Amino acid sequence: MSFFIFLFVLSACNNDEIYKNTKKFPNEIWTYNDVFSSDFSIKQDTAHYDIFLGINHTENYPFQNIYLKITDDFTGSLNTDTININFYDKSGIIIGEKQGKNHYLNTLLRKSFKFPKSGNYSIKIEQLTRKDSLEGISDIKFKILQSSK
Repeated sequence: MSFFIFLFVLSACNNDEIYKNTKKFPNEIWTYNDVFSSDFSIKQDTAHYDIFLGINHTENYPFQNIYLKITDDFTGSLNTDTININFYDKSGIIIGEKQGKNHYLNTLLRKSFKFPKSGNYSIKIEQLTRKDSLEGISDIKFKILQSSK
């Protein structure tokens, strides 16, 4: 009986996930040519959404942070932004949760965001770090959740 309650609770936790897409990088190397691109549809233009980017990295990652170029059309026009994500806090401790040999860092890109209308949207994510072949990044995940506001 408790097993079924656990399954119900587990499935209820995922009800707010609207969209998810993952890009895995061969040999845990993200090159400049490996652009993450995703198209998705928003059906409820009255709802608010939390938009996340998750990065799975190994201890072989050579830097304390990563620079990304994000291009999206979430506001109805094309927007491009460069963001910096730190993998370590000020005292040198890895941020995020340990998953096997990897560390997973989930970053909130937009909180309680309202898309201007129902329809199709897209996002493109590129790495802008100093090296063309960036070792130690196994995958990135893009997620949209219905916001609890």
